[in-house]
Amino acid sequence: AYSASVTILLIMLISMLIFITVLGNSFVIAVFLENKRLWSRSNFFLLNLAICDFFIGAFCIPLYVPYIFTGKWILGKFLCRLWLVVDNLMCTASAFNVVLISYDRFLAVTMAVVYHTHQQQHCKTVLRMAAVWVLSSLLYSPAILFWDYFVSDNAIPEDLCLPSYYYSWHFLLAVSSFDFLLPLLSILFFNLSIYWNIKKRSRKKRKASVLTISSNTET
Repeated sequence: AYSASVTILLIMLISMLIFITVLGNSFVIAVFLENKRLWSRSNFFLLNLAICDFFIGAFCIPLYVPYIFTGKWILGKFLCRLWLVVDNLMCTASAFNVVLISYDRFLAVTMAVVYHTHQQQHCKTVLRMAAVWVLSSLLYSPAILFWDYFVSDNAIPEDLCLPSYYYSWHFLLAVSSFDFLLPLLSILFFNLSIYWNIKKRSRKKRKASVLTISSNTET
């Protein structure tokens, strides 16, 4: 469908995107593992996000490139299932990690004293990171792997790599609520709460400074 020049340009742009994604996130992971001074709770969550983005750049995008240009899946059924599982897992985990990072920032701003006392409790941090992966894997992976065993009317063509639930709008609506809507609302709530908390603090500081100036002028 693309001309030769457009195809070459797109391949170059996608290759550059893959290179930057893999290299950048590899650097983040390597620096975190090398420098233990960076082992704070917020940086652990950033590491989790970097792992997601690394696999998207190293695995998901390269396997999707032939599919883009040919319009057909030519890598076999096994790789199709594997790509669907990894792609959905990484994208979902990436969204959940952003929620976790927003929640961490929310605690750091609204409950700063409690937050700093729990900064070095790595066990709870690792459990939250693991929870992101478990929840993300439970959302799509079982349906991708086992949908055909329970629903026989699979209308997906052989040359396309689509999950078997692709035409089930009930399932798509349900998982989209957890995959997109819930993370979006959570991120909005946490960031708006941070904004209003900072704004409230700045108002209190301005009032305190006005009172201090007025008391000094009276004396």
